[in-house]
Amino acid sequence: MKMQMVTGIILAGGKSRRMGQNKALLRLGNETLIGHVIHRIQPITDELLLITNSPEEYIHLGITMHGDIIPNAGALGGIHAGLAYASHETVICVGCDNPFLMPNLLTYLVSVLGKHDAVMPWTDKEEGQITLQTLCAVYSKRCLSIIEEMLNELDLRVHALQERANVLCLSPEVWKTYDSEGHSFFNVNTPADFEKAQVIYGTLRELV
Repeated sequence: MKMQMVTGIILAGGKSRRMGQNKALLRLGNETLIGHVIHRIQPITDELLLITNSPEEYIHLGITMHGDIIPNAGALGGIHAGLAYASHETVICVGCDNPFLMPNLLTYLVSVLGKHDAVMPWTDKEEGQITLQTLCAVYSKRCLSIIEEMLNELDLRVHALQERANVLCLSPEVWKTYDSEGHSFFNVNTPADFEKAQVIYGTLRELV
């Protein structure tokens, strides 16, 4: 049975304030961070969209771009735009600064979506609260109306979607089968993160 058609959306709407420059275009090895993201997600999607309000910076990538529909709404606004523009009901959503996404994990997230509104891995638990990986997750278009309600109420917390929608939260015991080190969730926000990314990149290259 053929798996459902999937749209991939990459969010590149952050200001990169902590990095001091556009982190998506930093070079890791012979490719930019966003180039690594595209390389890992494109083969497992039927459509790929970049959500950005600075299309001139990414025109060289040759992929379809859209801006936020509702401005200044952070990552939730980017997810909203991605879902609105997606041609398919199932959407993989990732950040532009996640260079170590594991395609097998993303494919698994798609496979278990079913009647859930979204599938989100969680990575740790502190004082009973889990940390959801909302930008390495799969969303159904059913989330669109729910997110619109959140935006209208100025509730911009992406993780709050679990309070309103049928979200499947995957425990480490499950997702580590596909990404034992959790590299998919590593994102680059600071110069220190970028230094760590170079170490991880070197390690992963040695394993190939």
